[in-house]
Amino acid sequence: MSEGGFVESLLAAPVGVGLLAALEGMARGGVVWSTDMPWGTDRAAIETAAASVTGMSWGQLLCTAVETGLFRVGPWMSDAPANLADAYRHAGERHPIAEAIADRFGPALHVPLDADVQQWWHSGSPELEWFIRPRFRRFDDVYGAGQFTFGGLWTVSDPPPEVHCALISSWELEPDPVSRWWLPIERPVRVWEIHSPADWVRLVATYPAVGRGYDGWELPGINQHRRDVDVLLGVDGQHGVRIAGRQLVPDWEAVAADFDGVHLSWAGFVTAEGYVSDLDVGDVTMLRYWFSERTLWLRDVFGDPAPLGAPHSD
Repeated sequence: MSEGGFVESLLAAPVGVGLLAALEGMARGGVVWSTDMPWGTDRAAIETAAASVTGMSWGQLLCTAVETGLFRVGPWMSDAPANLADAYRHAGERHPIAEAIADRFGPALHVPLDADVQQWWHSGSPELEWFIRPRFRRFDDVYGAGQFTFGGLWTVSDPPPEVHCALISSWELEPDPVSRWWLPIERPVRVWEIHSPADWVRLVATYPAVGRGYDGWELPGINQHRRDVDVLLGVDGQHGVRIAGRQLVPDWEAVAADFDGVHLSWAGFVTAEGYVSDLDVGDVTMLRYWFSERTLWLRDVFGDPAPLGAPHSD
């Protein structure tokens, strides 16, 4: 994707517009949490935020993005529709911040899978059913509408220490302690790359399945009742919610027949997580609940895991 295309994707994406708002809020100062999202916008704060990106570390950017995606615009939060409505209304004014992100971090955000740095993070008792459940078998065992399968195995690509705590929260790694393991990839692998909503749409179009229905909670998100999203539905150009249309998801068993895994890059996370794509005849699709750069492995391609140090906790 071109730099200009990535900027426009940020300005259209729920996590993207939330990230831009959070960065402006940090530039204004006086926020309780680093990801607190301001109401309205301020030209001087936008200029300050854009300038601050040039001195921001990679880990700081990722931590802000992950925390924003979870706590400010995520599916669990009842105030996310209102946060998103304001963020979308002012996204165009925050174009300079998006450009600064693309200039400084664009190549790093779009890095494809690096098979040499895959980590598996683990928590909980090995006696718990979740941790002894066989993988790479029942791909129809899905979460939510089917945005991922419990039949797969998650890895992350050696994230910087600044984002470790945010990842533990986003992935709900409970209870403590959390351990990290390097998972060597033993052979060449075929991986579907997702760097944008269009890549997810192509995956769904190639391997389509009708999303599982469950009490109408999927669109909008968990804890977001339909009566709460009118404020967002009325915003032109928003891709954070739909309340009508059949939702399509990947047929994970069919994907597994052709690919070893699906990799969501950091660019894919900030542009595709929670982004509703409108398809033909009123259908929609949306990547959700990945919460970061990750790979969902559908085949066992691993050697013996090697222990790493515990995640950073501060």
